[in-house]
Amino acid sequence: MHFTLQVSKPFLRKAVLVLACGALSGAFLPKVLHATPINYNLTLVPRAGSPFGGTGTITIDAAPSSSGITDYTKANGTLDYLAFTIDNQTFTLGGANGNTLVRFLNGQLNDITFAETAGSSPLRFTLDTTSGYAFYYDDGQAASYGTMTASPINQFSDKTSPVSEPASLVLFGTGLLLSIGLLYRTKSPRFSSKVHSPEA
Repeated sequence: MHFTLQVSKPFLRKAVLVLACGALSGAFLPKVLHATPINYNLTLVPRAGSPFGGTGTITIDAAPSSSGITDYTKANGTLDYLAFTIDNQTFTLGGANGNTLVRFLNGQLNDITFAETAGSSPLRFTLDTTSGYAFYYDDGQAASYGTMTASPINQFSDKTSPVSEPASLVLFGTGLLLSIGLLYRTKSPRFSSKVHSPEA
């Protein structure tokens, strides 16, 4: 028993492209929508006459722009993590008073607006990082002042301008689609417009 199925070449071409686009969307769209977070180490350096410095860590959801101002906040979902350790006291984003803002200017850390009080009288410590940092201790009766610097601890240098994760994935997907198209064109003579079934 023989039967013949007529399949046009344009139909095959469209079917291959639709399947390829669907596979690419399923594989790469979630990654395109979520950029790679970047971690920074913070160094708190006390001014002359101030006894306490410290360290910190911040995690932002994507690299800052190399030009202009880039703001990260917990409210808009772009500031993922922040913590300071100073004089053996830990201050975190979860315990912050009010809104916390991390600002980059031309790709470099420009300001962190953060405030938190740890402990209670007579062992109360307060960290305020607006315009540098102020660490209040001795139940708020004394203070240590200083400045902050940040250095990235991921694979990129803060002096480079890496291709963002979404852009690199789009480029990869475009290249893959072109490769599929070229492969199809080179193999197209092998496609038959008739599909035969063996005898039953």
